[in-house]
Amino acid sequence: MFESADPKQPFYVANQVAVSEENIRVLTTLFEPLVGIQGVGLYITLTKEFDEVPFAKDYKTLYQLQDQTNLKLEDLFSTLHHLEATGLIKTFIGSNPVLGETLIFEVEKVPSAGEFFHTFLLSSLLLERVGNVTFNRLVKKFTPRTFIGLKDAKEVTSGFFDVFHLSAESAIDAPIEVKEAASEVPKDNKGEIKLGNEPVKIDWSFLVDLFGSYHIDKEEVLKHQVEIKQIIDFYHLTEQEFLETSLITMSAGTDKLNMYAIQNAVNENFGLNRNKEMVRKQLQQKPKDADKTIKNLSTADAELIRAVDSKTPTDYLYELKEKKGGYVTANEKKVIYRLQDQMGLTPPLINLIVHTCFEYDAVLTNNLADRIANDWLQKGITTPTEAIAYLKERKNKRKRPSYRTQKKTVRNTTDWSKYEKKNQSKKTTMSAEERNRIFREFGKNE
Repeated sequence: MFESADPKQPFYVANQVAVSEENIRVLTTLFEPLVGIQGVGLYITLTKEFDEVPFAKDYKTLYQLQDQTNLKLEDLFSTLHHLEATGLIKTFIGSNPVLGETLIFEVEKVPSAGEFFHTFLLSSLLLERVGNVTFNRLVKKFTPRTFIGLKDAKEVTSGFFDVFHLSAESAIDAPIEVKEAASEVPKDNKGEIKLGNEPVKIDWSFLVDLFGSYHIDKEEVLKHQVEIKQIIDFYHLTEQEFLETSLITMSAGTDKLNMYAIQNAVNENFGLNRNKEMVRKQLQQKPKDADKTIKNLSTADAELIRAVDSKTPTDYLYELKEKKGGYVTANEKKVIYRLQDQMGLTPPLINLIVHTCFEYDAVLTNNLADRIANDWLQKGITTPTEAIAYLKERKNKRKRPSYRTQKKTVRNTTDWSKYEKKNQSKKTTMSAEERNRIFREFGKNE
């Protein structure tokens, strides 16, 4: 505790603190009963006295501070001690070669209401000063309010990847430009932005322990914390699933994580699983009544439905290629395997996809098969009957003309040759008496 009886005592403010509207609310509501209105005023005054590069001649004296706050020197130090005791101001004595002994004030940031109530000395003193009724009112005032209906409500917030499409490479391993920007722009202590619904919570202690049993140090895991979090969030993995996939990429004796290899392994395993789950949900939907859509099902349509329903995709592929006079390639068989085992499509639907592909191209390719399968699933088509109905509808639309033939309107016009002959006998001139009568009547009705 320091006091001076010299109003010419020089002082400096060592730092700058911004005071927000919420800070003012905390100061005037929670701190004012402890430090008084003079204390709040002195604190705000000191926040305005910071000089980034002070010179010896730029010092101020306690007399100037008295003049600003309208306080006696004794009252000034009493108020200052209250601010020091509540953690808002720190006071130091410095030595200046020109001025000698100087006071240096360091202004502390105004704590949040939560920090105030968790500091039991401050909270207890406030209770003593204002009483139970006012204290409880202040507690309620700073208690976050939530809508009571949220308690039993189910969250349906869209997640980032539900709305936006971002390549897996960029989502898991941010581009170099993004990393450079993050290193240049300072980050405050408010934490990360929560992007929509993020249900994945990572237990880092558990994950560190899992890797520790395979001789991977804690530092190695935490060094890749950002990449690991992005992979787990992107693919909705558990800690155990991430470990098991990571082990695939590790050789005996290694104690390092190869994030590039882990990314590829996760993409291969869980990326396909997510697609397969999406297809499974789509196939579980109740099929449409395509029989009503296909009127007068042709013999060829019925035969096609029987063929795709009765054969395995591989046999059907060989049969179609044999009819075309070609041969089945290794890549075409991979397309069949991918559609059935990795995407989870039913054999009849795969057969009709293959049949449709061969109407466009002589070779079965992943790109064309994916385009047709995606198109059908997005339109709720999950059976061969529905697919045939859809194909026939599209075919009929293409046959319809894209324009309407408008009926030509014939406009009747005057035949001037007949008009002249017809009106030759009519009087076309006006007598002087008629003209005079018109002029006499002109304007009478105005």
